[in-house]
Amino acid sequence: MCYPGRMPISVFENRRKEAAPFILEPNEERYELPPLARIGVRYSFEEGELDRTFAEFGEHRISFWCDSQDRQVEIIHPTAFDLLLWDICVGAGFCGGLVNDEPTQVTDLLPATGIVTAGEFAELVIRAECDRQSPPDKHLRWIALLEAKFIQHMKSASVPAETLVQNLAQPFDAECQ
Repeated sequence: MCYPGRMPISVFENRRKEAAPFILEPNEERYELPPLARIGVRYSFEEGELDRTFAEFGEHRISFWCDSQDRQVEIIHPTAFDLLLWDICVGAGFCGGLVNDEPTQVTDLLPATGIVTAGEFAELVIRAECDRQSPPDKHLRWIALLEAKFIQHMKSASVPAETLVQNLAQPFDAECQ
C-alpha cells in the first residue's frame, strides 16, 4: 500500500449487485458506491493524536468514522468488462477452472489485440472452465447465455481486445507511481 505523505488510506469495495451508500462520519458526507466500485479515504492526524477510525458494515450501507480534518476521498469505478466478469462468475458460475492442471480464467485466454466477438468470448469462457464434455444442448445454452451477457455489458457484439482488461486500480494509485 502506498502512503503518499505518510497518510494512511482505508479502502472499501461494494461487492453487492446494487449501489450502496457510503457515509463518511462525523459530518455525514454521503457517496453513492456503484456495484464493484472501490472508495478510498486518505487521512492524517496531528503528531501524537490517536488514529480513531472505524468502519461499520450494514446490509445496505457502509459507514466510516474518520475525525481527521485532513481527509480526501477517491472512487474507482468498474469498467463494463469488470461487470461482465462479475456477472458471469457470481451470477452464472463461470469463474474458470483447471486447464492442463493450471488454474485458468477467461482473462488468461483473451487475445491482446484484434477484435473479440461475443461468440469468441463465450467459447473462451467455456475453454477456461475446461468443460467440453458437456452434452451439446447444454453447451449451446451456455454459449447463448454468455454471448447475451457479453452484448449486455459491452453494448456490442464485438469489441477491441484492448477493452477487455480489468480495472485493478486502487484509490490514490496515480499518486503512488
